[in-house]
Amino acid sequence: MFFSILVPVYNAELYIRNCLDSVLRQSEQDFELVLVNDGSVDDGGMICDRYRALHPDIVKVLHQPNKGLILARRAAIQAAEGDYCIFLDADDSLEPDALGTIRGIIEREHADIVIFNFYNRYEPEFTTAVAESVFPDGSVFSGADKKAIYSEMIVSWRLNNLCTKAIKTPLVKEDDTPYDKFADNPHTEDLLQSLYPVTHAERIAYCATPLYNYRRFNESISTRVLPGRIDKQFNDAVMDQLRSYMTIWGLDTSENLERFHARKLNGLITLFWQHYRAAETEEQKREVIEYPWSEHIDDEDRRYIGSRTLTRMRRAQLKAILKRNRRRLDTIERLGEIKMRASHGE
Repeated sequence: MFFSILVPVYNAELYIRNCLDSVLRQSEQDFELVLVNDGSVDDGGMICDRYRALHPDIVKVLHQPNKGLILARRAAIQAAEGDYCIFLDADDSLEPDALGTIRGIIEREHADIVIFNFYNRYEPEFTTAVAESVFPDGSVFSGADKKAIYSEMIVSWRLNNLCTKAIKTPLVKEDDTPYDKFADNPHTEDLLQSLYPVTHAERIAYCATPLYNYRRFNESISTRVLPGRIDKQFNDAVMDQLRSYMTIWGLDTSENLERFHARKLNGLITLFWQHYRAAETEEQKREVIEYPWSEHIDDEDRRYIGSRTLTRMRRAQLKAILKRNRRRLDTIERLGEIKMRASHGE
């Protein structure tokens, strides 16, 4: 068996049929479909069982109490019997020739991992956009060339997504990361679960063709401006893990460390503005300002607060956030709105 398609399922009854049908209709049919029902309280688990009854030679279903996305994916990996694992979220889908395209690349390039591009499918607008390619189509990385992949993982999120990687099964089964310690906070778990296989793969191929459909919901972030919820959008432990891998990769140079910490600080600033701009009441704005943002800045981060890798405006924003300077923040917000209207010709 060539592929194991691994699908964690949690309360996905609205989308799971489209997801599974996109796999069953693939031009390449040498695969198994491993579904992990992670304690769904809707009909998602029943739908999985119906697909198993219809396709008993292809579909496996595991039912478990709700343990979260990380441990659902690890359970699917344990059950996988294919040569390569592909990760598919229950509200997403594959392009019709995705498996055939990936298999062709694997066999041509003898790749341990294939990283491929994706479509963003926005709802409720029902619009589509192709994600920007990270590398030229057909790029292959091995030996010292893999530093290009590591460098991208240090500075941006663009290679985080586990669902845009086909990974040789031993690379995910042999991963000794203590995932139980990370299970409570799934934020950036794709990056976490990519670190070990990307590090140990001998050859990695890149495909710029979009093969995955990533469903994105444009819902207001205001529903997330609630006490205790901002914490769930940080995962300092995963960033610490990435920092450790920088040493393993031999990329913990002063230049790369500056870029790494700039990424962390930029992420904090972006998260602040997401919540601050979504706040609908004075109480919510005050809650965002008073959140202990500085707790997510460690001693090493602090050495880079004045880094020129951050733009002058971002440095000013960070200073205002840490000082809880409401007047300065409101001024920055108004300037941002004026700039945005100007860019749209308003």
